[in-house]
Amino acid sequence: MTERTIRLTGVGNVSIKPEITIVTLNFNKLFQTYDKALEASAADTLTVKSALERAGIKRNTLKTTYFDIDTKYRSEKDEKGNYKSIFEGYKYSQSLRFEFNIDNKLLGRVLYELSKIDIGMTFNLRYGVKDVENAKNLLLESAVKDAMKKANIMAKASGCELGEVLSITYNWDEIDFEDRHYSAGLECRDIKTKCSCSAPSYDIDIEPENISRMDEVKIIVSLK
Repeated sequence: MTERTIRLTGVGNVSIKPEITIVTLNFNKLFQTYDKALEASAADTLTVKSALERAGIKRNTLKTTYFDIDTKYRSEKDEKGNYKSIFEGYKYSQSLRFEFNIDNKLLGRVLYELSKIDIGMTFNLRYGVKDVENAKNLLLESAVKDAMKKANIMAKASGCELGEVLSITYNWDEIDFEDRHYSAGLECRDIKTKCSCSAPSYDIDIEPENISRMDEVKIIVSLK
C-alpha cells in the first residue's frame, strides 16, 4: 500500500530591531609604483584609525574586508589604427569596516571626524543585528511552524491525522541581516558641505526600521 503524504511549503518571516551601526569605508586610488600603492594603503588605514579613536571608537575595531593592488591599463589607438595597451599604474582598492552599538551621538562624532580627513574615500552606512545565527534560527523556526500549521489544516480538512515528518528541505542560502536602506556611498568630503557645525560632532537623528526577512522550507508529512 502506498504511503499517503502531504508535500507543502512553509514560509517564515521575522522582523528584528537593529542593534548595531555598520560603517564601511572604500578606497580606490591609482599610483605609478606598487610600493607607493602599498604605502598609501597603510597610511590611509592609520589615518582612519586615528580619526575613529578621536571619535571614541577603539582602533582594533577597524577590520579590512577587502584588499587588492592590481595593474591598470587603458586601450589607445595608434597612428595606424591599431589598439595598444598603455600602462597607467597600480590601482589600490580597499574596504574597511567597523561597527558599534546604535548611538546617534557616537555616529555624529564618527561622521564628523571622518569628514575632517581628506584621503579620498567613500562610506556606506548600514544597520544590523548582533546575533545573526540566532536571527537565522528564528527565521527557520517560523518557516517550519508555518509548514506544520498548514499540514494540520490540510489533514483535518481531508479527515486524516498527521503522521511523522518524513523530510524537511531548506535551501541554506546565505541570508544577511543588514539593512541597506541607509547606504549612502557618499564622498567623505561631501559631509562637510551638507553638515557644517563648530562642535566636534554632527547632530544625527536616525531611527532605523526593523530588519525584515523571509525564507521557505519544504516538508513532507505522512498521513494516518
